[in-house]
Amino acid sequence: MEKEQWKKGVLILAHGSRDKKWVQLIDESVDNIKTDVPVTIGYLELIEGRSIADGVRRLEQQGVEEILAIPFFVCSGSTHLAEIQYALGVIKTPLLETDLPLIHPKANIVWGEAMDYHPFILKVLEERISSLTLEPENERLLLVAHGSNRPDFEPKWEKTLRYMCTYFKEKYRFNDSNYGTILPDTITEAAEQLSDNNKHKLVVVPVFLSEGYYTSKKIPSKLVEVDHVYDGKTYLPHSAITEWLQEQVNNYV
Repeated sequence: MEKEQWKKGVLILAHGSRDKKWVQLIDESVDNIKTDVPVTIGYLELIEGRSIADGVRRLEQQGVEEILAIPFFVCSGSTHLAEIQYALGVIKTPLLETDLPLIHPKANIVWGEAMDYHPFILKVLEERISSLTLEPENERLLLVAHGSNRPDFEPKWEKTLRYMCTYFKEKYRFNDSNYGTILPDTITEAAEQLSDNNKHKLVVVPVFLSEGYYTSKKIPSKLVEVDHVYDGKTYLPHSAITEWLQEQVNNYV
């Protein structure tokens, strides 16, 4: 059977959370996708009956022979993506230890793209920044992300965050910009260097998919010594996230 004749389906890959609101925001973003092919979500953990393996089987039961797997993740540098790729058979050798069992899909898997610095993602961050900044020429931008301290993954986070910092510094004419991460733990150091003994007010924006412990507790605790504005608003909810998903689906179908 020719590839273009295969029945296609879409599997959205998400992390999962015990927070029902977090899951609801993911579900709503995916529910708004408009397409004729079957679409389902597979959660890495914590969501009973909706695992990635469950999602694969659900699509295969509908006759799907090729699955576009879209990582609903902030950065392609997430270690979870390597785990999922191995479980789906996209890569044959695991890049790190994982407890995720092999899924052995019958369908062919086409790997999609994480968010990184896609234009729709920049659109979301632009709104978040615009709601906080008053005098960008006198302010400095600090982007805060999860990051990774593993050598195979940290460069991907750095590439994305550097691009974002440069892009928004030029767009808003910020006095300066930089980023900090949870892993490695660089937020306090980056904030103190950027503020230069509080000579400059920081506009701090989280590069996170949804609100949670990191955005409400961890990040604020790292910023207590610097003059800053921060509201903890994340990517979701925002219509541009569905637009990002929709573009990948349209390009595939």
